[in-house]
Amino acid sequence: MRAPPIQLSVTMAALGAAQNCFTLAVKLNVAGVQFDASQPGLRPRELDIGARRDVAATLRRQELVASGIDCFIPIERFEQLDAVERAMTALFESIAFAEFLGRVPVSVFMPTDAALVTTICQEATRRGVLLADFTRPVGCSACGIGIDPSTIVMERKNPAQEISAAGTRLVAARVNDIDQVGQRGPIGTGRVDAMSYRVALEVCGFQHLPVIDCRSWRQPVEESAQCVKRWNELIPAVNL
Repeated sequence: MRAPPIQLSVTMAALGAAQNCFTLAVKLNVAGVQFDASQPGLRPRELDIGARRDVAATLRRQELVASGIDCFIPIERFEQLDAVERAMTALFESIAFAEFLGRVPVSVFMPTDAALVTTICQEATRRGVLLADFTRPVGCSACGIGIDPSTIVMERKNPAQEISAAGTRLVAARVNDIDQVGQRGPIGTGRVDAMSYRVALEVCGFQHLPVIDCRSWRQPVEESAQCVKRWNELIPAVNL
């Protein structure tokens, strides 16, 4: 039986100004968009209820879904007395926005402090929002796991095996690649085995949209289009 296509999302932060990135995402032929808590014009802490409703209306109009929110606050911010309160506020605002968008996952680097982890997880649970921890190695057993294949390849590990190991805890997955000199780009252009990665996501029953992470790419719009094309070209060869 031929596997159905796995649709993709794309990180909006690299696509340009907030007012244009939704339109660009549609042109890329992706199903969803990944919000970024640091993107000007779309920061959760700056969006009142009216602005959030406008965002929801834009998603409906463009026939896009929200795949999740990136709130990648550096772990050291949670360890600094003069920064931890602001970091927690930003994360809580992202969790609240995720609830508004339909309880989509929030991707984070979880702090190491047990009390902070408990507080964060309690807030996410209260709002019905899943957390995806992208910290390597995975250290937080209280939340879900996020997979970045390029990071895993740099560790000389197999992304497909990491997906299998994560099992039902897998909450978020990136779609990217990395070449021999460490430059990130579209999947299929570097060291990531694109086919095994896609099959692993299919086999594990991944329920969310894999996210094209084009934030550090040289030409994010053009290369995201290449990424969509390569990802879709994998489909005819996959039979499960």
